Amino acid sequence: MTVQGKRMVGASDIAAGGAPGGPAADSGEAARGLAWFDHIRSLAVDHRLTIDPDCYELLWRYVRDEDHGLSLAVDTAIALGSFDGETITRLRHEHGGDRRGEVNALVAAARNQADGLTRRIEAGRSDLADYGRAIADGGARLETPLDAAALAGLLGDLGSATATMQAANARLESELAAAATEARALAAQLGKAERAAITDPLTGVLNRRGTFAALGTAQTTARAAGDELAVAMVDIDHFKRFNDRFGHALGDEVLRFVSSRLADCVAPLGGIVGRLGGEEFIALLPGHDATAGAMVIDRVRAQLAGQILRNAADGSSMGRVSFSAGIAADNGAEDGDALVARADRALYTAKRMGRDRVVPDRG
Repeated sequence: MTVQGKRMVGASDIAAGGAPGGPAADSGEAARGLAWFDHIRSLAVDHRLTIDPDCYELLWRYVRDEDHGLSLAVDTAIALGSFDGETITRLRHEHGGDRRGEVNALVAAARNQADGLTRRIEAGRSDLADYGRAIADGGARLETPLDAAALAGLLGDLGSATATMQAANARLESELAAAATEARALAAQLGKAERAAITDPLTGVLNRRGTFAALGTAQTTARAAGDELAVAMVDIDHFKRFNDRFGHALGDEVLRFVSSRLADCVAPLGGIVGRLGGEEFIALLPGHDATAGAMVIDRVRAQLAGQILRNAADGSSMGRVSFSAGIAADNGAEDGDALVARADRALYTAKRMGRDRVVPDRG
C-alpha cells in the first residue's frame, strides 16, 4: 500500500467501526492476561502438549500475536495436525525465541579463549624462567677462569638461549594479537546477541524485556536529576479485525508503520519506543509530565488519522489507521510495573470514550 505517497505493502480500513479487537478488549491487563492464559491452556489440552517454560514462552508469544511469522507458522502446523513438542522446538529456533544456545556458545567460546590465553601466558612464563636460568648459569660460569674455548662455548649457549627467548616472545606476541582479534569478534557477537535479546524482530523497536529495562533506567535518571518522566501506552484500534480481514502480512506492515511514526516523533525528544506485544506499544518521554506527554503522542495520532492507506497493487483506498493511548507521569515512588499500569488504565479510559484519542492519567 501507499501512505500519502509513501509505499508500503498493504492496508486496511482500520478506523471503521465494528466489534472490539479481541477477548476482553475493553477490560484491564489482568483480564487480558487471563484470556491469554485460557487460550494457552486450551491449546495445551487440544494438542496434548507438555507445558514446560520453552513451550509456554512460545504459546505466550503466539496468543499475544507478538510475531506474525510465528503466528502463521503455528496456524499452519495446527491446520496440518503437526503442532507438537518437536514442532515447538523447531519454531523456537526459527523465530528467535530460543537464544540460550547462542548465548551458551558465546560463553563457551569466551571460556575457551580465556583458557587458551592462560596457557599462552604460562608458556611465556616458562620460557622466561628458562632464559633466566640460562643467564644465571652463564653469570656463575663467568666467575671462574675460562679459556678461549670455554668462553666461546658460554657465548654460544647464551646466544642460543637468547634466540630461543626471542622466538618465544615473537610467538607470544603473535598469539596475543590473535587473541585480541578473537576477543573483538566475540565482543561484537555478544553485542549483537544482547541487542537481539532486547529488540522486537518485527518492528526493530525495543521488545518487552528491553522496554522495562529502559524504563527502569529512565526512572533512575529522572529521579536523580529531579526531572519529569511520562509513559504512554498505545494500542492500535480494531487491529485484530484488520488482521482477520487482510492477513498477518499486512498487519505486520501496519505495526512497522505505527512504530516508526512513534519513534520518529519520540526519539528527537530523547524518548524511546517499545513493543509490549501484539498491537501494544509503549513510549518513554523524559522531561514530560502527563499533559505534555499526551500532547506529543496526540500529534502522532492526528498525523496517522489524517493519512489514507492505499493498496499498492491498484491504488484503492484502504482507510486510515488510528490508535488509542493513555499517559501517566512517574510519581517518584513507584516501580515500572505500577507506572505502566496507570498508563494502561488511562488507555482503557480512552477506549471506553470511543477510541482514537489520547487520555492523560488523572490519578
